[in-house]
Amino acid sequence: MLKNSFKTLFAVAVLIFTAFSCTTKDGIYKVEIYALNDVHGKFFDSLYVEGKANSHSLANVSEYLKNRRSQIGSDAVAMVDLGDALQGDNSVFYANYIDTATAQKHLFTRVAEYLGYDAMVVGNHDIEAGHPVYDKIMAETQIPYLAANAIDIKSGNSYFKPYAIFEKNGLEIAVIGMTNPNIKKWLGEELWSGMEFLPIDALADSLVEEVHSKYSPDIVILAIHAGLGDGTSEDIENPARYLAANTKGIDILFSSHDHQTACEKIWNGKDSVLLMEGGSRVKYLIKVDAALKFNKGELVSKSFDGQLLPMDSIAVDKDYVNNFRADYLKTKSFTNQEIGILNNDINTTDAFFGPSAYINLIHSVQLAQSGADISMAAPLTYNGHIDAGKLIYHDLFTIYPFENQLYVLKLTGKQILDCLEYSYDTWINTMTSQSDHLMRIKFDSKRGNYSFVFPAYNFDSAAGIIYDVDVREPFGKRVKIKSMSDGTKFDLERTYSVAMSSYRANGGGDLLTKGAGIPKEQLPAIITNKMDDIRGMIFDFYRSGQQSNKMISAQWKFVPEPFVASAAKRDRALLFGESR
Repeated sequence: MLKNSFKTLFAVAVLIFTAFSCTTKDGIYKVEIYALNDVHGKFFDSLYVEGKANSHSLANVSEYLKNRRSQIGSDAVAMVDLGDALQGDNSVFYANYIDTATAQKHLFTRVAEYLGYDAMVVGNHDIEAGHPVYDKIMAETQIPYLAANAIDIKSGNSYFKPYAIFEKNGLEIAVIGMTNPNIKKWLGEELWSGMEFLPIDALADSLVEEVHSKYSPDIVILAIHAGLGDGTSEDIENPARYLAANTKGIDILFSSHDHQTACEKIWNGKDSVLLMEGGSRVKYLIKVDAALKFNKGELVSKSFDGQLLPMDSIAVDKDYVNNFRADYLKTKSFTNQEIGILNNDINTTDAFFGPSAYINLIHSVQLAQSGADISMAAPLTYNGHIDAGKLIYHDLFTIYPFENQLYVLKLTGKQILDCLEYSYDTWINTMTSQSDHLMRIKFDSKRGNYSFVFPAYNFDSAAGIIYDVDVREPFGKRVKIKSMSDGTKFDLERTYSVAMSSYRANGGGDLLTKGAGIPKEQLPAIITNKMDDIRGMIFDFYRSGQQSNKMISAQWKFVPEPFVASAAKRDRALLFGESR
């Protein structure tokens, strides 16, 4: 009996020792954590048009990750996508809306699995793809698709997964994912139906506490599809610096959405948090070298060093290219189809300095398709060019790069005027002399160039009315509406039908809310029609030959014209290097 007792005690001791020795960390543990943000469909190294190529795409990332995994082992490499992968390129447009009959996995799912993603965050442009797309991706992959603050209205839980927990090289890593809370401001309800979006800061602390208490991770990453911000306020769209400074218990904060770059360490009152963002469209791959030192299970020290790796210096992974060759060829064939004849060159830069062939085209389509009295539209491509002649589907991504729908609203003449006043106030200065800037521009010392102070995709102009914009007048007095385009009276008290994008109609850019003073919750009541996507309408416009008899010219100008001519020429040269 005594002998058996000793045997039992010895066996228990061996089990305890074995368990302790297997689970107790001792020494230095290292892992390399990589991330991409705002890929916007840059899956392939070609731009689909003969003779043109992408200098940086996921084909370059694949080569880099393949080499690192070969050198240090796959278990020492973690990879996270930070959202906005499903919009911005022919590849994802084709996968989202054209190649939908196939039973195979979505292109993005297959790419993410090929690259070995450990977690993916949902971006606002991923939601813009619609339920059929992101629901399919979520259902067909084991990669956690994260958006803790996208709440399922029925269940009260996260519609997507709130976080991912995985092990790399003996280290437990937690990635808490959040999407941009402003989605309802930009997108129509049909795209996000069944969800509510909470501010990131409202959930960050509780989720960090939850993963610590449930999983005791060694590394905690807050991965958000939201921009950097200035760090001084809880900017709902761009809160990253603020969160890094005010959230305890995180080691790394990955930011995205605003297409900026950052590699900063921010003190949160207890620890130094590494804040990283990598621009957009695979120009940079985010890399974090993590090293944690343990002594018999106790964490002694930890370090996180970040860098942004330029991808244009990395070779293309031929295995990746060959694996997705069929997808590339299908996309190329679709986007090179001829849809009509373009009668004049389109330079998107023209739209910033007055009426242009570019915006005239969008106005013409919106008015022809909607039957509205007035059209409002902004330049969505910053610096693009299309030669007159054969127009192919690929060119439509220059003309209209976003998947916006066409909405019709009822607005009073006063509200239309106020929208335009707000738009031009973000666009131009009040000039006191001919030597002043016409445009509201700034010099970006980091990038070494000039840029607009505010996003150019909010610079709405109007067609269907005749008006001047007096650059000498202050905000509220610049826009002088003379009449409707047919010469009839424009009445501030009358209600007009106005065609605009779904982004604008849902409050994007604040022209309706801050400009016209319409409360956000009242916008649905003034929307009278929701139509198909605008890029598709441009396709139909040319395929049907409507452009031959329905092309209009906007009737507005900056005044006094001699006063602004030299300023426009100077600003054009500063912004685009153009002298004309």
